[in-house]
Amino acid sequence: MSSRLSFEICRALTQLTRQLLGAGEREAQTHVLAKGQVYRVVVSLEPVPTEQLPDVINRYL
Repeated sequence: MSSRLSFEICRALTQLTRQLLGAGEREAQTHVLAKGQVYRVVVSLEPVPTEQLPDVINRYL
């Protein structure tokens, strides 16, 4: 994803991640209604390898 997410969205995703990991889950799928349309939402958690952390951090600088 090339666009930057707002702080609020990043915070919500962090909370969702903590809840999923706390429940022993690595993926969530559901449907939501927004702006008069139904959307499929899929969240998949993938650990970032240690050697890739500098690249990830640089994306946010």
